[in-house]
Amino acid sequence: MRNMELFICPVCGYGELAEPPYDQHRCASFEVCPSCGTEFGYDDATKPVEQLRQEWLDRGAAWWSESHRPPAGWNGKRQLEKSGPLNPKS
Repeated sequence: MRNMELFICPVCGYGELAEPPYDQHRCASFEVCPSCGTEFGYDDATKPVEQLRQEWLDRGAAWWSESHRPPAGWNGKRQLEKSGPLNPKS
């Protein structure tokens, strides 16, 4: 199996994104986080990350994707707590 680098969602702390939300030039990947549903470069173009995070929490921090299953034992609030401080444009 190939060793793939994984990236963290700045909204919900999901740590298994295949691409970084933003590259070194601050260009968005337009990847959609399966955990919170944020599309980088679209959703965060009109709302700050902190607002997107609060909206996700207000929806119960539920898993967003219907096609990508959550990891075993997944818990959105615990995921966010474990991720520590998040950098909105990392």
